[in-house]
Amino acid sequence: MSMTASSKGTRHAGQWLALDEDGMLYAIGETLYTGVSINHAGAIAKRVVAPLIDQARKDHREQRATRRYGEDAYQVWVKPALGGRDGALIGILACYVPAGEPFPSTPAIATWEWEEPPAGSGQPLRHWWGEDAPRLYGVEPPSDDWHGGESGRDPYRFMDGILTEDFRVATTAIMQDFRDAEINSPLIKFMEQLHVASGTRQGVRAVGRKKGENFYAGFSMRVDLSTLHKALPGPLLRQLGAYAAIITDPLVIIDTVHDAVVMTSDDYPKIDVPVPANSSLRSMIHPEQVTAVIALLHDAAARPGKRCEPVEAGLRTAIGAWRWFRFHAVGISDSATPDNQFVMCRLESIDRLNSDGMDTA
Repeated sequence: MSMTASSKGTRHAGQWLALDEDGMLYAIGETLYTGVSINHAGAIAKRVVAPLIDQARKDHREQRATRRYGEDAYQVWVKPALGGRDGALIGILACYVPAGEPFPSTPAIATWEWEEPPAGSGQPLRHWWGEDAPRLYGVEPPSDDWHGGESGRDPYRFMDGILTEDFRVATTAIMQDFRDAEINSPLIKFMEQLHVASGTRQGVRAVGRKKGENFYAGFSMRVDLSTLHKALPGPLLRQLGAYAAIITDPLVIIDTVHDAVVMTSDDYPKIDVPVPANSSLRSMIHPEQVTAVIALLHDAAARPGKRCEPVEAGLRTAIGAWRWFRFHAVGISDSATPDNQFVMCRLESIDRLNSDGMDTA
């Protein structure tokens, strides 16, 4: 039977369906959905694919079977996408083809899980990937025999390395949206990233949920860049990105709950102040100014969009010297929620030298 026999309802044969843990549909091939019933995939998918999806949701195992719909036989393949933390079901891929025809190659579906430590604990954020995540991002897995687990990367440093400049501020606001979300309520977000192995830009759509007070999980898949740009974030996020683009001083975005450097601008490396592997902001600042800088950041977080008086502080350079900057901070938010986690800082280099040899620009 031909794959083009649309009169038989086979228009989705040979296309991968992407579904979430509840079996709700988010994509059929390149066509995107917003978490709808599998009925949108047609009568054949409902009859021959849905039962295997239900089984995969129960036992978290790959399903393959030949099923009949009327006089026609179809091969069905369902692949659960499991999390790296404890094997929880996060997403599902499913496809059917006429019997005897090959399946198309499987798209990369990167499952991810984040757990934030208690505020002030000094513990690192924990970050898990499913088996397919390195393929989507174009990076090497943590080990040769790795099949999902701890990513082996600080999540903030990893994101800072793969997000394109225009999406760093916007993605931080997206992270705030996840933090503010109702538990178990799905969110859909778009971003542009670099595929590390090839160096090319790719659109990525993330479908995720806040699973607990400090725990988040979801899956990401590649989308066409044209699709991405049609689904750009709201006006406020575009404005934030535009403002960031015209600022000539280096920028950093800070997680004020964990005092961590989340993102840096493309011109940040020119100031020669390395961000540590664990993203700790406190370890970068001269001890005498840590309290003042942290107070500024918390003030900005509590009043997003409001002006705060800048603070001067020394940052440790790669050779161990101290270089002085004036911190200008503003809270980032795309919602009416007053409790804000992320702050954008402009680092204005200033000339200053004090008695302990804290040098400067």
